[in-house]
Amino acid sequence: MGQMLEIAYANLLSPMILFFLIGIVAVLVNSDLKVPTAFYTGYTMIILFTIGIKGGVQLRNVAFFEMLPTMITAVLLSLIMLFIAFIVVWKLCKFSVEESWAIAAHYGSVSAVTFIAGLAFLDKIGVVYESYMSAILVIMEGPAIVLAIIFYKMYVQKQGEEAKNPESGLSHVVKEAFFGKSIFLLLGGIFIGLVAHTEGLALIKPLFGDLFYGILCIFLLHMGMIATQSIKQIEKIQPLSFIFAFLLPVIGGTIGVIAGNLIGLSLGGAFILAVLTGSASYIAAPAAIAQAIPKANSGIYLGSALGLTLPFNLIIGIPYYYWIATIFN
Repeated sequence: MGQMLEIAYANLLSPMILFFLIGIVAVLVNSDLKVPTAFYTGYTMIILFTIGIKGGVQLRNVAFFEMLPTMITAVLLSLIMLFIAFIVVWKLCKFSVEESWAIAAHYGSVSAVTFIAGLAFLDKIGVVYESYMSAILVIMEGPAIVLAIIFYKMYVQKQGEEAKNPESGLSHVVKEAFFGKSIFLLLGGIFIGLVAHTEGLALIKPLFGDLFYGILCIFLLHMGMIATQSIKQIEKIQPLSFIFAFLLPVIGGTIGVIAGNLIGLSLGGAFILAVLTGSASYIAAPAAIAQAIPKANSGIYLGSALGLTLPFNLIIGIPYYYWIATIFN
């Protein structure tokens, strides 16, 4: 436990976490600090493209069958977390079926920001990891969202209800889950990194490389502000109802470490798989869920994923996952 506290302390003092905390403080003290929407959209694109390009470059030297076991495990973990999340939220926290499936979709999917923070943590302490983990991020983002909505629609049909929103159809949901902006940018970046020639990649390195962590810090400042604002949307609900926002990351992270070790991943790889399994989506999932499950309260699923689980993972979860990974490795 002493080692975990040391890891947590070191992580807390990283620039990314400090920027995130400053964003939280900015909202708490009612600062007039604002991040323009256009700027937010721009640096989000840069961050996602950079992750994809880096992953694509690394994939050049990886055989498909080398990463196949991790791909299969990642999808299974995503679906396992979907059902664990649904049971916890529905049975333990007593949310409605609609909100339970909506929340479960978020916790079965993954967070790109938590993934980036995990990579930065490993880079800081000098631990290597499998080069194809960016592709695993993409693979884990969509399946749980689609399956959650399928089960919800089965429930709706059983109840004799019909969705009135034309955009709630399964084809639209699949499009949002697998080709929404976050996944599309990641896939686009992977494609560029995989096929672009070395000279061309060198030309874009100043923006999609050298400036990456500085842009990421500003992004996390903004995320800290949004996370704190989202908590205000759920302040009228009993606090104990949101125990799942801290319980599910611990469950997911622990399962991810065990699964990573079972399939032979390195210490860094098992840690990253834990980070992904213990995270919750707040980009791809909300876009699909808002259309497909309109009865679910967006303040609940977005507030929990962004306002509670993201800060928990950045400050406590990442050190915990690494600590667990060192024990099993």
